[in-house]
Amino acid sequence: MKPSDWEGLLLGATEEVLRRVSPLSARGGRGREVGLGAAGDRTIYADKLAEDLLLKKMGRVRGVRVLSEEAGEAGDPGGRTLAVVDPLDGSSNFVRGIPFYCTSVAIVEKGTAEGSGVVEVGVVRDLVTGDVYAARRGKGATKNGKPIRTAATAKITEAVVGVDLSSAPKGLYPELQPLLDGIKRQVHLGANALELCFLAEGKTDAFVDLRERMRITDFAAAWLIALEAGAEVTGRDGGELSPAYDLAHRFSFVASANPRIHRQILERCARPLHPPPGG
Repeated sequence: MKPSDWEGLLLGATEEVLRRVSPLSARGGRGREVGLGAAGDRTIYADKLAEDLLLKKMGRVRGVRVLSEEAGEAGDPGGRTLAVVDPLDGSSNFVRGIPFYCTSVAIVEKGTAEGSGVVEVGVVRDLVTGDVYAARRGKGATKNGKPIRTAATAKITEAVVGVDLSSAPKGLYPELQPLLDGIKRQVHLGANALELCFLAEGKTDAFVDLRERMRITDFAAAWLIALEAGAEVTGRDGGELSPAYDLAHRFSFVASANPRIHRQILERCARPLHPPPGG
C-alpha cells in the first residue's frame, strides 16, 4: 500500500476506536482488567477493545506484521510492513477519568524486530476531543487535516517543557535540576504520544524523557509527527535515535521545537561527570 492509502486506513481505524472506546469513559468499571499485556502491564477492557478494532483493520492488508503493546506480535510474521500500535496511550488517565488519552499507530516499511526500517506514516487520535494528528514521511504533519508546525521559542527561560518523571530512578532527579531550574514551566499530562503531538503543534516547546523506560509502541507515530512538524528529536547526548521495534527495548529521548532550543535543553540534560553519592 502507498503511504497515502495507509494514512486513509489509519484515519478510519482510529475514528472507529474513538466511536467505540470513548463512550466507555462515562460508564462505571473503566478499570476492569482482562489480563496482562505482552509488555507486562495490566490490560483493561478499553485497551483490548481498541486493540481488537485496530488489529481487525490491519488484518485486511496482506503482508503486515503488527507490534502492539497488548498482543505483542501478530499478523504475518514474514511481513515487510510493520504496524506499531498503542491502542490506548494514557490508560491510567482513562481509568481515573482524566481526559487525556489517545490511540497511536505507525507504519514502518521493511521493519524487523531487530530495529531496521523507517516510520513512513503516523496517526495519533485524541480519544477525548477527537482531534487527529497525522504525518507521512516528507509530507509534513497535520492536525485535523491542517498543517502544523512547532514553536519558534528561542530562549529556554520562556520554554514550556514536558518532563516525564513517572517511576523515575532517584538519581535522575538531581540530573534534571539544571533543566527544571532554567525553564518557564514543567508539565506532564500522562499520555506521551499526545504530548509529543502538543509539541508538534506548538503548544509546548519540548518533551524530555530520560528514564530509560520509553517503548517504541508509545513513541513511533508521534515521533514522525513531531519530526515532520519541524522538531528536533535525539538521544540525551544529541545522537541519532535508533530504537528497536521490540517491546523489551526501552530508551530515552529529548524532543524540542527547533534546533536553538534543543541545544539549550541538551546542555542542561548532559550527564554529570561525577554522579552524586547514592545516585
